[in-house]
Amino acid sequence: MEIHFFTVGPFQEHTYILSDPDTASAIIVDPGGFENEKVLAYLKERDLKVKSIYSTHGHIDHIAGAYDLQKTLEAPYYLNKNDEYLLENLETICQYFGFPNVTRPTVAGTIQAGTDISFGAQTLEVIETPGHTPGGVCFYTPGDVFVGDTLFYGSVGRTDLPGGNTETLISAIQSKLLILPGQTRVHCGHGPKTTIQREKDRNPFLAKGHRQYF
Repeated sequence: MEIHFFTVGPFQEHTYILSDPDTASAIIVDPGGFENEKVLAYLKERDLKVKSIYSTHGHIDHIAGAYDLQKTLEAPYYLNKNDEYLLENLETICQYFGFPNVTRPTVAGTIQAGTDISFGAQTLEVIETPGHTPGGVCFYTPGDVFVGDTLFYGSVGRTDLPGGNTETLISAIQSKLLILPGQTRVHCGHGPKTTIQREKDRNPFLAKGHRQYF
């Protein structure tokens, strides 16, 4: 699997393009918007065919580009059903952050545990990791996991926004992500990538007594 990402928008969110080199089939993860022209240019340059588009969760910096991309690429868009409520009131959210208006994407279906995402010869397992949002998910394939805002290098997703829950988030990370092989590369929604082993060993938010950090 080939992995490419663009860092976009005022929140410096990572939009990922994952592709199968043998078939040129691809998916987009976390379409952050603002710079969709870079995404489209990359797809054209590599002659990639986007099969589908996904968001790890429903916050605006991870969905802002979904509508334009699904329309241009004629590709379905998927989001966990527990985060669909976050697509409401986008106009108000845009005004609050000073963003250009974002059109609500059409959600073709939910993504949840037990669902596999396939493109070409590649397959990703959906892992439900609520806590940052009620419907947060991660995408795993041996060697790599795409975690959105669930886990970061030396940190975890914030839980002070509506729908966030600290204990739910920490429990999800510990029971569903930290059990992955230590060498698994962790591709985050913002900032540098890390590994499962590094976060197990050195992330203060995952240590005993972590509540002091929240």
